[in-house]
Amino acid sequence: MSQGSKASFNSIFERLRGRLIVSCQASEGDPLDDLDTLTRIATSVLRGGAGGLRAEGVTRIAAFRAITQLPIIGIIKTYDTNGDVYITPDFASAKAISNAGADIIALDCTARRLTAAEPWPELISRIHTDLHRPILADIASLEDAQAAERAGADAVATTLYGYTAETANIRTPSWPLIQSMVAHLTIPILVEGHITDPPQAQYALELGATAVVVGSAITRPETITSRFVHATQQRDKLKFFVESRA
Repeated sequence: MSQGSKASFNSIFERLRGRLIVSCQASEGDPLDDLDTLTRIATSVLRGGAGGLRAEGVTRIAAFRAITQLPIIGIIKTYDTNGDVYITPDFASAKAISNAGADIIALDCTARRLTAAEPWPELISRIHTDLHRPILADIASLEDAQAAERAGADAVATTLYGYTAETANIRTPSWPLIQSMVAHLTIPILVEGHITDPPQAQYALELGATAVVVGSAITRPETITSRFVHATQQRDKLKFFVESRA
């Protein structure tokens, strides 16, 4: 990778420094799984001050590209026979989202993908050489992050913490992981996953993260509503507990 390319890649992440990136996605079958609906959501979050977007799929990336010149992190999700999700697993998917207008290509850079048909260290090199796009390594651990940095990733994100065998079903941010990454890495660090309120986003930046990516807590009414419903149910349980002992 040339010095000019490296400087260009660095400048993209500098544009995102201290900013909120909003992930505008919807799973298959979700009521929001509609291109026009997601584009309207993207327009709304941009009006609210988002510094960039994260988007899945060629058509969505192209639609978002048409409404903003701010950085777009692009991915394509695939699933294995066990239902485990993988982020941009091959060069063909990376090329497709690059052509659609993504500024940054996010890859699954966890240890589980090292034995894939196209291992991510090879993908990083090929994407740099052939597509001239910066790589955001989606990781689940400090070891993943360090390996990605050694392989040439331009930034890392905590996206897959909670979605690997070693971190399965964790649904809260790992502040120690973020602190360790800040202490041991030299490339930009994006905190993504399990951020549910503004104070958490602020704390991530205070710990030294370059930027914060938030998705469900902003863009998914079903998830937001379920949190409120859970809180009201817990309140009913607390009221019953107090009254039963009066």
